[in-house]
Parts: sequence; structure tokens; C-alpha cells
Amino acid sequence: MSKSIICLAFIAVAIVGVLARDDGLVRTPPMGWLSWARYKCETDCKKYPKACINENLYKEQADRMVSDGYKELGYNYVNIDDCWSEMERDAQQRLVPHKQRFPNGIKALADYMHSKGLKLGIYGDVGPKTCAGYPAQNGKNGSNYFSIDAKTFAEWGVDSFKFDGCNEDPHHFDDLYPKMGKALNESGRPIVYICEWPLYQLHKGIKPNYTSIANTCHVYRNHGDIGDSWASISSIIKFYGENNAEFIAHNGPGHFNDPDMLMVGDFGLSHEQSRTHMAMWAMFSAPLYMSNDLRSISADDKKIVQNKAIIAVNQDKHAIMAKRVFVDKHRQAWVKQVEPKVKDQWSHVVVYIDESGIGDRY
Repeated sequence: MSKSIICLAFIAVAIVGVLARDDGLVRTPPMGWLSWARYKCETDCKKYPKACINENLYKEQADRMVSDGYKELGYNYVNIDDCWSEMERDAQQRLVPHKQRFPNGIKALADYMHSKGLKLGIYGDVGPKTCAGYPAQNGKNGSNYFSIDAKTFAEWGVDSFKFDGCNEDPHHFDDLYPKMGKALNESGRPIVYICEWPLYQLHKGIKPNYTSIANTCHVYRNHGDIGDSWASISSIIKFYGENNAEFIAHNGPGHFNDPDMLMVGDFGLSHEQSRTHMAMWAMFSAPLYMSNDLRSISADDKKIVQNKAIIAVNQDKHAIMAKRVFVDKHRQAWVKQVEPKVKDQWSHVVVYIDESGIGDRY
């Protein structure tokens, strides 16, 4: 069992920052809901009408975000992931929403979100096909659909774009991801750019250029897909500890490392593990994208993701990632600088995790 203790203290921590994109978007970590971890690429709406990738799923989650108090706490992005389109582009080479599962189209869905004060995110891939085999942004023989797709997303009223990294050589990412970012910047609409650029490079043993990544993307994944288990979450926390200095240097307003979605409200975590998960994502100044079912989340799990004090830690305007200051086989401690300052001294939030299962005398 994991346990976390959160408290205020004054501890000196050295922080080094880098220049990054400053377009006014997501100055604090974005918050919202993303379908992938919970619903993957389920497209059988006859067999699973409440759990398939269709417009009703996103509308119903959005309805709950508004009616159940998530929106007022800052959760305002509803993000579509893979499997939303038809398998072929139209005659003008534009992407086409799946006609049965999104019969009203993406623009109507974006309008629905905007009418509720929410924002809509959509998904693509740097390769010729998405991870699930749907049309993506790269073409053949050096061609691509970056500009036409960015303009299409802008016309639809999309607010965020997740750019995955399947089916393409990660050695090309340093060229391809900035090109897609340029197309989004030229689309005429402010669109948050979520990249999986460093994740796939790390898997291939390529050292990511985090300075370029932070100058290009608002959010960037650097660990494999999260699973609905404490083992998965613990491995991500360990990874962030092992790469702590580099991640701290490339995290701040408008540019955030992404340890992946929040699994609170799903099936694999105990109450204490869920609390620790939420606390650590707040300490990382990470995006808080829930991937659960807001129509059926338990009262206890709802309290965790709606904890105002923890959200305030995550949303501190300086977005300074926590530093790991202690680790042994079963225990670790993290410290995060936050406001308010008292006599020019930061306040600090401390999280202590004990995975020994036997308690501690400290």
C-alpha cells in the first residue's frame, strides 16, 4: 500500500528554467478529460452503447463536467483520442468524422462544448496512420497533410490537438513535430499542441532535444502509456525522479511534461493509491486529464479529483515541478515551490510516499 503525506514547509530548492513558447495558452497545466485510457478504440456502439467512441460519449462526459462541479474547478478540456474518423479522406483530402459515430460532425461537437464553457481536443499522428490505423497527418514521398488538417481543425473550432508518434521513425521527429506546430500556429485559431515527441525517441534510445520540444509544444509525453495499476503509476513516479533535473528545467508556464492521464475513478487503484496518484501529478505541475467515467465515478474518487487544495498546488502560476529530495528502496520525498512568498521565501509543498506497507517512525 502506498501512503502520501502533504504538508507545508520551508526548504531551499534550486530551480533552473529555460525559455519556452509564450503564446499565452495554458499558462498553468491544462485540466480536463481524455477518453483513451478508459475507452481505448472501442467502436462497437451496438454492443457497448455507453462505452464506444462516439459523439454521445463526449457530450455526456461534458455534461457531467459542468453539472457535477468539475468545470468550476478548472477541468475544461474534453479530448477525443484515436478512432474518431472515417478510414479514408474525402475528395479534397480532408479528414472526415465517422458518419455513424459522429453523425453531426466535429464542428457541432465543438459548438456543444463551447456552449457549456468547455473546450474540445482532437487527435492525430505524425505517421501516415494513427496507432489504430486511421488516417493521420504524414503522407507519401515527403508529402504531408499538416496544413490542410490544421486549417480543418481550426474551421471546426478545435481547441487542442494531440499528435501521437506511431508508424514513423522517431529520428524524423525533430523535423516533423515543429512543422505540425507551425501549421497549427498558422491555422488562425489558438490550438494547444500536445506532443508525444520525446516518448518515442526515448524508446528508441534517442536523446530528446527538450529545449526544442518546449519551444514547440505546450504538453509533451515522455513515458509510455499509463496503466490502471499502482505498478504503472509507481514506475512513472520513479522515472520522473530519475530524470528530475532535466524535467524541472523544461517545465513551466505554457510548456509541461506529461506523465499521462489520471486513472482515479477506474478499477485498479486503492483509495490511498488514488490519493497519491493525484498528489504526485499535482506536484509534477502536470496536465490533469482524467480518463474515467464521470457518469459513474464514486463519491470518494470524485473527492480526490476535486480536492481544491491539491488542484491549487497543481495550478500554481509558476508551474515549478517538484524536486525529489530523498529516495530509498521503499520511501521517497518530493518538494515543490509554490506561492505565497513570505519575506521573499517560497512556500513549499512536501509529499512523502511510503510503499513499505509497514509504516514509518519519521
